[in-house]
Amino acid sequence: MDDTTLQVYSLLFVFATVVLVYTARFFQARRGRRRRQRQIAGFERIPQWTTQSIESNRPLHLAYGGAAVGGDNTPVTLAGAEFFHQVIEGANASDASPLVTMSAPETIPLGQDTLRRAWHKGDTLSRARWLPPGLAYAGAVTASMADDEPTAHIMAGQFGPELALLLDSASRHGQPSLAVSDRLDGGAVAYAMADYVLIGEELYAAAGYLAEDSPARADAAVLDVWRALILLGVTALLLLEFSKQLAVLSGPLVAVVAAILVLLGLVSYRRR
Repeated sequence: MDDTTLQVYSLLFVFATVVLVYTARFFQARRGRRRRQRQIAGFERIPQWTTQSIESNRPLHLAYGGAAVGGDNTPVTLAGAEFFHQVIEGANASDASPLVTMSAPETIPLGQDTLRRAWHKGDTLSRARWLPPGLAYAGAVTASMADDEPTAHIMAGQFGPELALLLDSASRHGQPSLAVSDRLDGGAVAYAMADYVLIGEELYAAAGYLAEDSPARADAAVLDVWRALILLGVTALLLLEFSKQLAVLSGPLVAVVAAILVLLGLVSYRRR
C-alpha cells in the first residue's frame, strides 16, 4: 500500500469517526436518557472506591507510571489524565486529596493541572509526586503504601514488569487495584495480577462511563461500534483468505462458519 492510498484511507477513517460521533451525540441528546453500556467491571467498581475514600478519609492513588507527553504514548497519557480527572471529581467530598504519581518529568505539570481542575480544595501541588523510573518507582510507591494507606490504586499509563511489585504490595496491604498499560509486558502483568484490568481502547472510554454528560457516553458508544466493525472485518478477511487456499470450501459453507463466529463473538461481547 503506497502513501497516497494510506492517506486516503486515514482521511476516510477520520471522516467516518466524526460522522459516527456526531450522529451518536444527536440521538443520545434526543433520547434524553442514559444509554445502556457494555459492562466493564473496573469502571463499575470506581464509585465504590471513591465512596470508601470519602468515608475513611483516605486518599486514592492514581499512577501514570512512565507515561509522558510528547512521546509515542502521548494519547495514553492524555486519556489517563481524563480518566483521573473523572475519578478525582467523584471523590471531591473527601478531605483526603488523591495522590498522583509519575516517573516522567514532562508529566508533572499535567498531573498538577489534573488535580487543580478536579480538586477544588487546594493542596494540589504537593500531591503530584515525581518518582524515579523503573524499579525505583515501584519501590518508592510501595514504601509509601503503609504511610498514605490509599483506599485503592488506579494505574493508567505506561508500566512494565515493575507493575508486578506494585500490584503485589497493594494486594498484601489489602488495597484493591485497577491497572492498564500501553506496554505488552505491563498489560500482561496487569491482566494476571490486578483486581481489575482495562484492555486496549477501554481506557479511552473512561469518561463515557464515569461522566454524567451524554456526549462522553456517545463517544464511548462509537468506540464500541468501531471495535465491532473491525472485528467483523478482520474475521471476514481471514475467512476469505482461508477459502482461497482450500478449493473444497464452498461459498455457503464459509458463510455459515462466518455467521457462527459472528454469533459467538456477539454473545461473548455482551457477556463481557
